[in-house]
Parts: sequence; structure tokens; C-alpha cells
Amino acid sequence: MIKIWSLFAIVALLPLVMPNTHHKPKSCYEVKQFLKATENGFFTLYDANGNPFRSFCDFESEPPFAWTLIESMTLENAQKAQHNKGFSVNIPLGECHTSMSLFRLPSHHMSSVLSSYGSTHYRSTCNFNIIEGTGLANRRDYIRFSACRGASTLSNINGGCVEVDYINIRGQSCRKCQMPFYASSSHHLHIDLTAAVSHCSKFGFTNFVASEDVFGHYNSHNPTFSCTANKNSTTAWWIGGAYAE
Repeated sequence: MIKIWSLFAIVALLPLVMPNTHHKPKSCYEVKQFLKATENGFFTLYDANGNPFRSFCDFESEPPFAWTLIESMTLENAQKAQHNKGFSVNIPLGECHTSMSLFRLPSHHMSSVLSSYGSTHYRSTCNFNIIEGTGLANRRDYIRFSACRGASTLSNINGGCVEVDYINIRGQSCRKCQMPFYASSSHHLHIDLTAAVSHCSKFGFTNFVASEDVFGHYNSHNPTFSCTANKNSTTAWWIGGAYAE
């Protein structure tokens, strides 16, 4: 009887959820959900064929979301024609050395992350700091929206209205409003603020320059937008989802 009660005591002390160390995560959401990671960092992920690749995971900036980095570029790099492409174009960058100044997952890795368990949203951030560990300082100049439209729609879109969960431009924000998105094989996914004022939800952004682009493309940009403050400012794109606590 003593041995039986000792066994019950040991079982009672075990955690209710044990990390699944044999699971091969396809996204940072799965790293959080199955491997129980808690701190931001670089992790090995696996595509649909079980091949490993590396990306940065953000678990800390806005719980309960876990985010997989799919792209990051400085303004200087984002404006170069060879980089200024919609997500339909396969241009892997920085695969061997992940840097916020020039990084982009191959298309099949993006698709694997997007189709993986728990991936429900896209977001874009400005100047996410992975070196000093400060990550996302705030949600000024930030956007998050549902991934239900799919990667193909957002890779080729010409002013189509997309509902966003939240958008902030220079401190002006709205929730559950529609924004005109643009993307093609020759220009990166972005929002044109001039069009946003007159189309879709017609949100009244102020202090924008003519045809100002935000979150990508940057044919016309404004130094008061954090992602385009100077040539070294970065724009990052992520895929993620909210995990169960």
C-alpha cells in the first residue's frame, strides 16, 4: 500500500502537460504549443517534407500570440528592385545568416508555416530588435490581420479591401477596419495611404505624403513612419496565431 501511495504522490507532482520533444514544429506557434518554449530566439522549423530550416520566433511581444518571422529588410534593401517583390515570388534571402536587415524565407517554407497548425494571422512591424532583446517596443506603426484570405490573394492584389484586426500609423489607429492592399510580382505587399483615405473604410490618416506606401514597396515614403525613418529602419513580416494558455 505504501508503494502505491508513493506512486500516486510522484504522479501528482508531474506537470499536467509535458513538452513533446519528438514533435518537428512547422512554425513558432508549434514550438510554443508543443515544445513549450517561452523566450524569443532562433529555432529550427520543418517544412511539409520534413526538411529543416531556421527562423526567428517571437513569443514575448504580444501574448498569447506566437510569431514566425518570414521576412525583414531595411528601407535601403526593400527599395531595391530585386527585393521589391510580392510574396508570390520566390526570393530566399539570408537563409544561412538570419539578419533583420535582409531576410526572406523561400516560398515553400512560407507556405508550410501558413498551412501549419495554429497559423491564423499576418502582421508587420517596424524596427523589431532581435539583438538587444527589446523585440517590439510598442505597436506604433504596426498592422495585424487574418490570414484566411490566403497567401495567393495577398501576393496578387490591386487595391482590394482587406479587413485588419488593428492598424496603427504614427499613433492613429483603427480596429476591424478595411484597408486597400497592393502587391504583385513587381512590387511588395503594402498599403497606399492616399488610397486608404478615399477607399475601403476611408480612414482619415493625416500627415501623409502623396501616395505614401507603408509596410512595403516604398516607392513613396515618409520619414515620420518608423519603418522608413532612415535607410537602416526595418520592416518585418510575420505569420502567427494565438496559442491556448
